[in-house]
Amino acid sequence: MHRLNCFLKLIAITILTYLSHLYLVFKLDFYVIGHLTLDNIVRGVSFKKCMGGTAYYSSMVAKILGWNVGLISKVGFDFPREYLKTLESFGINMSRVKFEDIPSTSFLLKYDGDRVIRIMGRCSDIHINDVLDVINENIIVHVGPVANEVSMDIVKYVYENSKLCSIDLQGFMRFFDSQGFIKLVKPIFIDELFEYTDVLHCDFLEAFVGTGILDSIKSAKYLSNKYGLIVLLTMGREGMYLAYDNLIYHIPSIVNSVIEETGAGDICTTAFLYMYDLSGDPLESAIFSSSLTSIYIESGNILEIGDKVKINAKMNLLKPLIRVV
Repeated sequence: MHRLNCFLKLIAITILTYLSHLYLVFKLDFYVIGHLTLDNIVRGVSFKKCMGGTAYYSSMVAKILGWNVGLISKVGFDFPREYLKTLESFGINMSRVKFEDIPSTSFLLKYDGDRVIRIMGRCSDIHINDVLDVINENIIVHVGPVANEVSMDIVKYVYENSKLCSIDLQGFMRFFDSQGFIKLVKPIFIDELFEYTDVLHCDFLEAFVGTGILDSIKSAKYLSNKYGLIVLLTMGREGMYLAYDNLIYHIPSIVNSVIEETGAGDICTTAFLYMYDLSGDPLESAIFSSSLTSIYIESGNILEIGDKVKINAKMNLLKPLIRVV
């Protein structure tokens, strides 16, 4: 009888664990897929080491704005446990973050007029098995690789099984020379990549490499019209172009001073996805995301983006400046 009771308890615990896992999955609004990184940022004579990657910035923004967020990532043995505890303290679901017995993906980022990026280490690829049982039709997914760690089969699976699939183009185009410096290369699967996404974020250089079209307005329009995408083409201090449904808008930058730019594209894309899910209006969503991103760049503090008073003030300032191109 004692053995039977122990066996029944074991079954009950197993069932409860499984149901708890299902609850965590199905209550989530948003997943980010990509490597958490260790960033070494040099700006003039200043230096700081911090957590980074689209996985970090996107998940934090989504959580601050009010989504229930999960993260699918891999980190190495050198990744500080306190970084993960920070994400957990915000309520981000970290059950799909795996430790590997190799170094984490890490970068050296130098800002001296231009930005120079050098990879210092790279963790293991994220595999299709890492996402199979967590993506469903109620979840929006942002695929944000930083060093080609996400395969095309993951993108296809996400597109076919999620509520909305967004990708950041940069991590699919990055290749590294023998010294770790980045070279952007058009991947052979780029047409398939565009066909299996709903929202695309890229900067002007990535758009040029991907399309061969130097003019940013034309490249944004080409990507949107050919593949049926919503395109967010960012241009740093020149703002961004929003292209969808044969329309293209220029949304200027309203940044007064620059404290921190790292992660700005990730913040912009995630804020867009959040508002687009609420409103269904791409233009309103782009105005919201641009306003929110400017708050981050000016403050250098990701927690500032939750200030609704500041967001509304920025949006009111930005709206009259929007133009159709």
